[in-house]
Amino acid sequence: LARERRRRIHDQMEREGQASARITLKTSVGMSDEAFAAALAKAKAEGRESVHVRAWLPIPAECLAQSEIELQSFTEQPGRIADANAPQRTVCWEADLTENRRFGVQYRYKTTAVYADPLDFVPAPEQPTFDTEEQAPHIVFTPYLRALAAQLTEGITDPAEKAKRIYDYVTLNVRYHYQPAYFVQECLPDHCARNRRGDCGIMALTFITLCRLVGIPARWQSGLSVSPTGVGCHDWAMFYIAPKGWMYADCSYGASMARRGDEVLRRHYFGSLDTGRMVANSAFEAPFDPPMLGFRSDPYDNQSGEMEADGVGLAGEERVTTKEVLRFEEVK
Repeated sequence: LARERRRRIHDQMEREGQASARITLKTSVGMSDEAFAAALAKAKAEGRESVHVRAWLPIPAECLAQSEIELQSFTEQPGRIADANAPQRTVCWEADLTENRRFGVQYRYKTTAVYADPLDFVPAPEQPTFDTEEQAPHIVFTPYLRALAAQLTEGITDPAEKAKRIYDYVTLNVRYHYQPAYFVQECLPDHCARNRRGDCGIMALTFITLCRLVGIPARWQSGLSVSPTGVGCHDWAMFYIAPKGWMYADCSYGASMARRGDEVLRRHYFGSLDTGRMVANSAFEAPFDPPMLGFRSDPYDNQSGEMEADGVGLAGEERVTTKEVLRFEEVK
Protein backbone atom coordinates (compact mmCIF):
# COMPACT_ATOMS: atom_id res chain seq x y z
CA LEU A 1 0.00 0.00 0.00
CA ALA A 2 2.80 2.42 0.84
CA ARG A 3 4.46 1.79 -2.51
CA GLU A 4 1.17 2.22 -4.38
CA ARG A 5 0.59 5.51 -2.57
CA ARG A 6 4.09 6.73 -3.43
CA ARG A 7 3.57 5.83 -7.08
CA ARG A 8 0.28 7.72 -7.10
CA ILE A 9 1.92 10.78 -5.53
CA HIS A 10 4.78 10.56 -8.02
CA ASP A 11 2.31 10.49 -10.92
CA GLN A 12 0.49 13.53 -9.50
CA MET A 13 3.73 15.44 -8.95
CA GLU A 14 4.97 14.67 -12.45
CA ARG A 15 1.61 15.67 -13.93
CA GLU A 16 0.79 18.74 -11.79
CA GLY A 17 4.23 19.80 -10.56
CA GLN A 18 3.56 19.19 -6.87
CA ALA A 19 1.45 17.46 -4.23
CA SER A 20 0.41 18.60 -0.75
CA ALA A 21 -0.90 17.15 2.49
CA ARG A 22 -2.06 18.59 5.79
CA ILE A 23 -0.78 16.52 8.71
CA THR A 24 -1.57 16.54 12.43
CA LEU A 25 0.86 14.80 14.79
CA LYS A 26 0.99 14.24 18.55
CA THR A 27 4.31 13.44 20.25
CA SER A 28 5.61 13.12 23.80
CA VAL A 29 8.75 12.45 25.81
CA GLY A 30 9.21 11.45 29.44
CA MET A 31 11.21 9.39 31.90
CA SER A 32 10.47 5.74 32.44
CA ASP A 33 8.96 5.01 35.83
CA GLU A 34 12.09 3.08 36.82
CA ALA A 35 14.42 5.92 35.83
CA PHE A 36 12.28 8.50 37.64
CA ALA A 37 12.14 6.39 40.82
CA ALA A 38 15.93 6.09 40.80
CA ALA A 39 16.40 9.82 40.16
CA LEU A 40 13.95 10.76 42.93
CA ALA A 41 15.64 8.41 45.41
CA LYS A 42 19.00 10.00 44.57
CA ALA A 43 17.56 13.49 44.98
CA LYS A 44 16.13 12.67 48.42
CA ALA A 45 19.42 11.17 49.49
CA GLU A 46 20.96 14.55 48.65
CA GLY A 47 18.33 16.44 50.64
CA ARG A 48 16.07 17.45 47.74
CA GLU A 49 12.38 16.65 47.37
CA SER A 50 12.13 16.74 43.58
CA VAL A 51 13.90 15.93 40.33
CA HIS A 52 14.76 18.89 38.11
CA VAL A 53 14.00 17.89 34.52
CA ARG A 54 14.22 19.49 31.12
CA ALA A 55 12.60 17.98 28.04
CA TRP A 56 12.84 18.74 24.30
CA LEU A 57 10.63 17.61 21.42
CA PRO A 58 11.17 18.32 17.70
CA ILE A 59 8.54 20.47 15.99
CA PRO A 60 8.07 21.58 12.36
CA ALA A 61 10.53 24.21 11.15
CA GLU A 62 9.95 26.80 8.48
CA CYS A 63 11.37 25.60 5.16
CA LEU A 64 10.52 25.43 1.47
CA ALA A 65 8.33 22.36 1.93
CA GLN A 66 6.36 23.38 5.06
CA SER A 67 3.78 26.09 5.68
CA GLU A 68 0.73 26.81 7.84
CA ILE A 69 2.53 25.49 10.94
CA GLU A 70 0.26 25.47 14.00
CA LEU A 71 1.36 24.41 17.49
CA GLN A 72 -2.11 23.46 18.65
CA SER A 73 -1.67 22.28 22.24
CA PHE A 74 0.82 21.30 24.92
CA THR A 75 0.53 19.05 27.94
CA GLU A 76 1.70 22.13 29.86
CA GLN A 77 3.08 25.53 28.96
CA PRO A 78 6.62 25.19 27.57
CA GLY A 79 9.48 27.35 28.73
CA ARG A 80 10.89 27.92 25.26
CA ILE A 81 9.83 27.42 21.65
CA ALA A 82 12.81 27.69 19.33
CA ASP A 83 12.73 30.10 16.40
CA ALA A 84 10.82 28.86 13.38
CA ASN A 85 14.02 28.53 11.32
CA ALA A 86 16.24 27.02 14.06
CA PRO A 87 18.74 24.45 12.69
CA GLN A 88 17.20 21.85 14.99
CA ARG A 89 13.82 23.20 16.06
CA THR A 90 12.38 22.11 19.40
CA VAL A 91 9.92 22.99 22.12
CA CYS A 92 11.42 22.81 25.63
CA TRP A 93 9.95 22.35 29.11
CA GLU A 94 11.61 22.71 32.52
CA ALA A 95 10.07 21.49 35.79
CA ASP A 96 10.72 20.15 39.28
CA LEU A 97 8.93 16.84 39.56
CA THR A 98 7.83 14.98 42.67
CA GLU A 99 5.78 12.61 40.50
CA ASN A 100 6.59 11.33 37.02
CA ARG A 101 4.81 12.81 34.01
CA ARG A 102 5.32 13.19 30.27
CA PHE A 103 5.68 16.31 28.17
CA GLY A 104 3.86 16.51 24.85
CA VAL A 105 2.82 18.66 21.91
CA GLN A 106 0.21 18.45 19.17
CA TYR A 107 0.82 20.31 15.92
CA ARG A 108 -0.50 20.64 12.39
CA TYR A 109 1.27 21.75 9.23
CA LYS A 110 0.98 21.68 5.47
CA THR A 111 3.70 19.90 3.51
CA THR A 112 4.22 20.46 -0.21
CA ALA A 113 6.42 18.23 -2.33
CA VAL A 114 7.54 19.90 -5.57
CA TYR A 115 8.57 17.73 -8.51
CA ALA A 116 12.11 18.28 -9.77
CA ASP A 117 14.19 16.43 -12.34
CA PRO A 118 17.84 17.49 -11.98
CA LEU A 119 18.54 16.41 -15.56
CA ASP A 120 15.85 18.46 -17.31
CA PHE A 121 17.65 21.83 -17.33
CA VAL A 122 21.02 23.22 -18.37
CA PRO A 123 23.23 24.00 -15.34
CA ALA A 124 24.71 27.47 -15.10
CA PRO A 125 28.37 27.76 -16.12
CA GLU A 126 29.26 29.09 -12.66
CA GLN A 127 28.12 27.11 -9.62
CA PRO A 128 28.09 28.33 -5.98
CA THR A 129 30.64 27.19 -3.40
CA PHE A 130 28.56 27.33 -0.20
CA ASP A 131 27.96 24.04 1.64
CA THR A 132 30.97 22.40 -0.02
CA GLU A 133 33.31 22.33 3.00
CA GLU A 134 34.27 19.56 5.41
CA GLN A 135 32.40 19.33 8.72
CA ALA A 136 34.19 16.97 11.10
CA PRO A 137 33.75 14.40 12.53
CA HIS A 138 31.72 12.85 9.72
CA ILE A 139 31.70 15.05 6.60
CA VAL A 140 35.42 14.54 6.08
CA PHE A 141 37.29 14.23 2.77
CA THR A 142 39.29 11.07 3.51
CA PRO A 143 41.70 9.65 0.90
CA TYR A 144 39.30 6.77 0.21
CA LEU A 145 36.34 9.11 -0.38
CA ARG A 146 38.46 11.42 -2.55
CA ALA A 147 39.43 8.48 -4.74
CA LEU A 148 35.83 7.21 -4.90
CA ALA A 149 34.42 10.62 -5.82
CA ALA A 150 37.02 11.01 -8.56
CA GLN A 151 36.26 7.54 -9.95
CA LEU A 152 32.48 8.08 -9.92
CA THR A 153 32.66 11.42 -11.76
CA GLU A 154 35.65 10.85 -14.05
CA GLY A 155 35.18 12.61 -17.39
CA ILE A 156 31.94 14.36 -16.30
CA THR A 157 31.64 18.15 -16.14
CA ASP A 158 27.85 18.53 -15.70
CA PRO A 159 27.13 18.86 -11.94
CA ALA A 160 23.71 17.22 -12.30
CA GLU A 161 25.28 14.19 -13.95
CA LYS A 162 27.86 14.07 -11.15
CA ALA A 163 25.14 14.16 -8.52
CA LYS A 164 23.26 11.37 -10.32
CA ARG A 165 26.39 9.20 -10.48
CA ILE A 166 26.75 9.62 -6.71
CA TYR A 167 23.05 8.93 -6.08
CA ASP A 168 23.24 5.82 -8.28
CA TYR A 169 26.31 4.60 -6.40
CA VAL A 170 24.61 4.91 -3.00
CA THR A 171 21.18 3.59 -3.97
CA LEU A 172 22.44 0.67 -6.08
CA ASN A 173 25.36 -0.43 -3.90
CA VAL A 174 24.66 0.40 -0.25
CA ARG A 175 22.40 -2.01 1.62
CA TYR A 176 20.10 -0.64 4.31
CA HIS A 177 21.34 -1.89 7.67
CA TYR A 178 20.55 -0.72 11.20
CA GLN A 179 23.54 0.94 12.82
CA PRO A 180 25.01 1.46 16.29
CA ALA A 181 24.66 4.98 17.71
CA TYR A 182 26.45 7.45 15.46
CA PHE A 183 28.53 8.92 18.29
CA VAL A 184 30.42 5.62 18.77
CA GLN A 185 31.46 5.50 15.09
CA GLU A 186 34.16 7.37 13.17
CA CYS A 187 33.61 9.08 9.79
CA LEU A 188 30.34 7.47 8.84
CA PRO A 189 30.58 8.13 5.06
CA ASP A 190 34.04 6.55 4.80
CA HIS A 191 32.84 3.49 6.71
CA CYS A 192 29.71 3.27 4.53
CA ALA A 193 31.70 3.51 1.29
CA ARG A 194 34.01 0.72 2.43
CA ASN A 195 31.45 -1.80 3.70
CA ARG A 196 28.43 -0.59 1.66
CA ARG A 197 26.03 -0.71 4.58
CA GLY A 198 24.15 2.10 6.28
CA ASP A 199 20.85 3.46 7.50
CA CYS A 200 19.02 6.52 6.16
CA GLY A 201 21.28 9.01 7.93
CA ILE A 202 24.49 7.33 6.90
CA MET A 203 23.34 7.10 3.28
CA ALA A 204 22.47 10.80 3.38
CA LEU A 205 25.86 11.73 4.86
CA THR A 206 27.65 9.63 2.24
CA PHE A 207 25.79 11.38 -0.57
CA ILE A 208 26.44 14.81 1.00
CA THR A 209 30.17 14.17 1.47
CA LEU A 210 30.72 12.82 -2.05
CA CYS A 211 28.78 15.75 -3.54
CA ARG A 212 30.85 18.26 -1.61
CA LEU A 213 34.03 16.54 -2.73
CA VAL A 214 33.17 17.28 -6.37
CA GLY A 215 32.02 20.85 -5.68
CA ILE A 216 28.25 20.32 -5.43
CA PRO A 217 26.65 22.12 -2.46
CA ALA A 218 24.86 19.57 -0.28
CA ARG A 219 23.37 19.56 3.19
CA TRP A 220 21.29 17.63 5.69
CA GLN A 221 17.56 17.60 6.33
CA SER A 222 15.67 15.34 8.69
CA GLY A 223 12.74 14.81 11.01
CA LEU A 224 9.95 12.30 10.56
CA SER A 225 8.57 10.08 7.83
CA VAL A 226 4.77 10.17 8.01
CA SER A 227 2.02 8.14 6.36
CA PRO A 228 -1.71 7.85 7.04
CA THR A 229 -0.97 4.77 9.16
CA GLY A 230 2.26 5.55 10.99
CA VAL A 231 5.25 7.75 11.72
CA GLY A 232 8.98 7.11 12.12
CA CYS A 233 12.38 8.80 12.18
CA HIS A 234 14.02 9.67 8.87
CA ASP A 235 16.97 11.53 7.31
CA TRP A 236 17.66 12.65 3.73
CA ALA A 237 19.84 15.09 1.77
CA MET A 238 19.55 18.27 -0.25
CA PHE A 239 21.82 19.40 -3.08
CA TYR A 240 22.06 22.63 -5.07
CA ILE A 241 22.55 23.15 -8.79
CA ALA A 242 22.15 26.62 -10.29
CA PRO A 243 19.92 27.93 -11.76
CA LYS A 244 17.38 25.39 -10.42
CA GLY A 245 18.38 25.70 -6.76
CA TRP A 246 17.88 23.21 -3.94
CA MET A 247 16.65 19.71 -4.75
CA TYR A 248 16.43 16.50 -2.72
CA ALA A 249 18.07 13.09 -2.61
CA ASP A 250 16.48 10.45 -0.39
CA CYS A 251 19.03 7.68 -0.80
CA SER A 252 17.48 5.16 1.59
CA TYR A 253 14.07 5.41 -0.10
CA GLY A 254 15.86 5.17 -3.46
CA ALA A 255 17.75 2.07 -2.30
CA SER A 256 14.49 0.54 -1.09
CA MET A 257 12.91 1.11 -4.49
CA ALA A 258 15.97 -0.40 -6.18
CA ARG A 259 15.59 -3.58 -4.11
CA ARG A 260 11.97 -3.79 -5.30
CA GLY A 261 12.94 -3.27 -8.92
CA ASP A 262 10.96 -0.01 -9.15
CA GLU A 263 13.18 2.24 -11.26
CA VAL A 264 10.51 4.94 -11.60
CA LEU A 265 10.35 5.53 -7.84
CA ARG A 266 14.10 5.09 -7.38
CA ARG A 267 14.58 7.85 -9.92
CA HIS A 268 11.85 9.96 -8.25
CA TYR A 269 13.90 10.33 -5.07
CA PHE A 270 16.73 11.91 -7.02
CA GLY A 271 15.40 15.46 -7.11
CA SER A 272 12.06 15.04 -5.33
CA LEU A 273 10.55 13.82 -2.07
CA ASP A 274 6.92 13.02 -1.23
CA THR A 275 4.24 14.45 1.06
CA GLY A 276 5.05 12.19 3.99
CA ARG A 277 7.59 14.37 5.82
CA MET A 278 7.94 16.49 8.93
CA VAL A 279 11.05 18.63 8.67
CA ALA A 280 12.51 19.62 12.04
CA ASN A 281 16.21 19.88 11.17
CA SER A 282 18.27 21.64 8.52
CA ALA A 283 21.66 20.82 10.07
CA PHE A 284 23.56 17.82 11.41
CA GLU A 285 25.01 18.11 14.93
CA ALA A 286 23.34 21.45 15.76
CA PRO A 287 22.70 22.53 19.38
CA PHE A 288 19.23 22.87 20.83
CA ASP A 289 17.75 26.20 21.91
CA PRO A 290 18.18 26.22 24.87
CA PRO A 291 21.11 23.78 24.75
CA MET A 292 21.20 20.60 26.80
CA LEU A 293 23.56 20.53 29.75
CA GLY A 294 23.82 16.74 29.80
CA PHE A 295 24.89 14.35 27.06
CA ARG A 296 22.28 13.94 24.34
CA SER A 297 21.00 10.48 23.49
CA ASP A 298 21.52 11.44 19.83
CA PRO A 299 23.94 14.38 19.65
CA TYR A 300 23.63 14.59 15.87
CA ASP A 301 19.95 14.42 15.05
CA ASN A 302 16.62 15.52 16.54
CA GLN A 303 13.74 13.16 15.82
CA SER A 304 12.22 11.61 18.96
CA GLY A 305 13.04 14.05 21.74
CA GLU A 306 15.59 14.36 24.52
CA MET A 307 15.41 14.67 28.29
CA GLU A 308 17.74 15.32 31.20
CA ALA A 309 17.28 14.82 34.94
CA ASP A 310 19.31 16.95 37.34
CA GLY A 311 21.63 17.87 34.47
CA VAL A 312 22.23 14.30 33.27
CA GLY A 313 21.04 13.29 29.80
CA LEU A 314 18.80 10.23 29.59
CA ALA A 315 19.27 7.44 27.08
CA GLY A 316 17.93 4.04 26.15
CA GLU A 317 15.18 2.70 28.37
CA GLU A 318 15.45 5.69 30.73
CA ARG A 319 13.56 7.76 28.16
CA VAL A 320 10.06 7.05 26.80
CA THR A 321 8.85 8.70 23.58
CA THR A 322 5.65 8.47 21.52
CA LYS A 323 4.58 9.59 18.05
CA GLU A 324 1.02 9.43 16.73
CA VAL A 325 -0.60 10.45 13.45
CA LEU A 326 -3.93 12.09 14.25
CA ARG A 327 -4.80 13.15 10.72
CA PHE A 328 -3.29 12.86 7.26
CA GLU A 329 -5.26 14.74 4.63
CA GLU A 330 -4.15 15.05 1.03
CA VAL A 331 -5.02 18.52 -0.27
CA LYS A 332 -4.95 20.35 -3.59
